Amino acid sequence: MKRVTIRDVAREAKVSVTLVSFVMNAKRDKDGNLDCPVNPETAKRVLQVAQKLGYRRNFAAASLRSGHSNTIAVIPNDISNKFFAGISRCIEDLAHQRGYTVFFSSSEENADKLESVMDAVLAHNIDGVIVAPCTGGEIAIRKALDSRVPVVLLDRDIENLTGDNVGKVLLDDVAAGRMATDLLIERGFRNAEMISYTLGISSISERERGYRMSMMDHDLYDHVRIHYTTYGDAASDVEKFIKDGVKRGVDAFFLPTYSLSAMALAAMKKLGLRTPDDLAIVGFDESDIYSLYDTTVTHIVQPLKELGEKSVEALIGMIEGKPAETIVLKPTLIPGGSTDRLEK
Repeated sequence: MKRVTIRDVAREAKVSVTLVSFVMNAKRDKDGNLDCPVNPETAKRVLQVAQKLGYRRNFAAASLRSGHSNTIAVIPNDISNKFFAGISRCIEDLAHQRGYTVFFSSSEENADKLESVMDAVLAHNIDGVIVAPCTGGEIAIRKALDSRVPVVLLDRDIENLTGDNVGKVLLDDVAAGRMATDLLIERGFRNAEMISYTLGISSISERERGYRMSMMDHDLYDHVRIHYTTYGDAASDVEKFIKDGVKRGVDAFFLPTYSLSAMALAAMKKLGLRTPDDLAIVGFDESDIYSLYDTTVTHIVQPLKELGEKSVEALIGMIEGKPAETIVLKPTLIPGGSTDRLEK
């Protein structure tokens, strides 16, 4: 079957090839309207004809002509992760409104895979990249920067990556760690410990720093303790940490990710422990389990919609020639019964 061309659309719509090109290559404004110098009714007729004929825009040719592909890449550590899945939805919605197609891929916390993915998206003339960098991911990100492709670091920072082409949209993770720990101490839980991952990424490291700062501020030096685990060993390790902690008189745990929070609650149920009777708990990120658990769970919430939208706005701004921004958003604490102080 013969491929439908832009000339076929122009002939059927009774307009010029140039006008069809304006319509088919136009971006959309924040309200989803076409941003091009064509009468709206004429543009609508062109789009209807293109759909009827089955015309498909040749993105490769268009990007060669314009120097832009109107595509961006989003590379989280794991697209199925509840946190990044929520952000990715927000990114895709706003990018579509602004006339951009989004390619998604996961790094799986593997620097080699991130580099491979980066090579692939750069080969497709991508306009920009939003990435949650994994440990060792700086080499891959510098490939984009060396190609003059703007990058937004999302949720995780690499301090020595700076410049006109590096934007950053981050959570105030130190504040999140302090917020969780301050609440526990204010409620009377002074022997509070933390369970964390050995990922070496900035977001978790900063939450750990906030925990330590809060404990130090309250002269609880002797009670500062962070237990480390890996993704592969987390389920068994978390159960072990909680079991051992109860024996040692630990009265609270701060869990700095959703996965650790869910594993801690599962481990407590398996061990026959209740919150806050046996252990107070502060979890992280939003989840139905926090309200469906026997006792509602206090947790820190990240502004997913704002993180996603700010990253798109920052990236498109750089694509259009605006200077890079560093945006730091504030977390919110949602109180629950898991930090209620029991009278003893």
